[in-house]
Amino acid sequence: MPAGPGFWGPLVRGEAFKLNAARALERNAREFGDLVYLRIPGRDLLQFNHPELVQEMLVRDARHHHRNIVMQRAKAILGEGLLTSEEPLHMRQRRLAQPAFHRQRIAAYGDVIARFTTELTAGWKHGEVRDAHEDMLLLALRIVGKTLFDLDVERDVRRISDAVDSFMGFLPLAFLPFPEKWMLSLPLPAMKKIRRGRAELDGLIYGMIRERRAEPGDRGDLLSMLLAAVDDEAEAGVAEKDRRMSDEQVRDECLTAMLAGHETGANAMGFALWLLARHPEVQDALAEDCRRVLGGGAPSAADYGALQFAERVFAESMRLYPPVWVTARTAAEEYEYRGIRIKKGTVLAAPQFAIHRDARFYPEPLRFDPERFTDEAKGARPRMAYFPFGAGNRQCIGEGLAWMEGVLALAAIVQEWRLVPADESEPELAPEVTLRPKAPVRVQVERRG
Repeated sequence: MPAGPGFWGPLVRGEAFKLNAARALERNAREFGDLVYLRIPGRDLLQFNHPELVQEMLVRDARHHHRNIVMQRAKAILGEGLLTSEEPLHMRQRRLAQPAFHRQRIAAYGDVIARFTTELTAGWKHGEVRDAHEDMLLLALRIVGKTLFDLDVERDVRRISDAVDSFMGFLPLAFLPFPEKWMLSLPLPAMKKIRRGRAELDGLIYGMIRERRAEPGDRGDLLSMLLAAVDDEAEAGVAEKDRRMSDEQVRDECLTAMLAGHETGANAMGFALWLLARHPEVQDALAEDCRRVLGGGAPSAADYGALQFAERVFAESMRLYPPVWVTARTAAEEYEYRGIRIKKGTVLAAPQFAIHRDARFYPEPLRFDPERFTDEAKGARPRMAYFPFGAGNRQCIGEGLAWMEGVLALAAIVQEWRLVPADESEPELAPEVTLRPKAPVRVQVERRG
């Protein structure tokens, strides 16, 4: 890569985004180079298309940035959780939530992941066609419900699913020219659905908070950790009650974790199952490796380190279909970048969807090849050629749990079931808050052996 930006491009009109936004950003990267200037309604946008530039944007220059416009406006729904809050609140909240995602805590969730996956597939019938995305949504939501709230009641899980699904229509509303304080009151059908979903989840979460406050104790879930967390780095003299999260802060973090953990995990696993169905040679190799490691038994957290091929499969799936398809920031102030003045309010975008499919780092980029993620292959690429969980001080706090969920679920499924394409079509993509399929992801399931 040259010392300067590959291209300080022409003004690329926002009409491109009337098409599939992920495909539009991918096209910009291929046609205009490593740094592209776009004009979208009311804003300038800089698109960063090279790992070196992404590292600078997300890590070195993070102090110049706020969250992107979607996350800023999502505060009307999510409050001040880890996805939406700014410094110094963000760092305090991350510090308090971090123990819930320590390695030992995540390991305790391994049995939950395996058990729920086995219970899901027990309802499959040999030869039937399943919607892989819908199945993985239910699985991910059950896992989130258990790990967040120690909740294992299907009625409540379905309530959460319907409410969370309503939030997916928020992306186009975020760009409407209305002040943020008015967002929730807009008389639009999508916003009415969002308001109902928020009220449903608020009732559920605040009810559990009241119950736990009345009977405190560690139930092994995130909610227990959040309620017990104490900020040991608070200034001297701060009362203990002010070192803990308020009910509202706990609600914000629970809702954020529910939305982020459920949707992204389901999308990643659903696309992985579809790719395995389309590539039987990879699927059979994975099944054989899982049988070697597990001996026909259910996977557990103790098996995670040995399921290296399953990890490579999951990694390659998230390369092609990253659940977070673009990472964006907003310039909080004017600053200089490589000789260019970036104005306050400029949107900065690093599209995983484009960079993960760049032939400079992934020869034959559309080919599904888990061997791209051997240690040797990873070491030969720039670090930020692959960043499905972001980077810097806002890297996804739940990354470790996401890897365990994907690897153990794939191992449990493929060891017992063979996946076959139900048709030859590729899933049409819907790049909304996350990258999800527009229609059911249909695969036929056949019991092995």
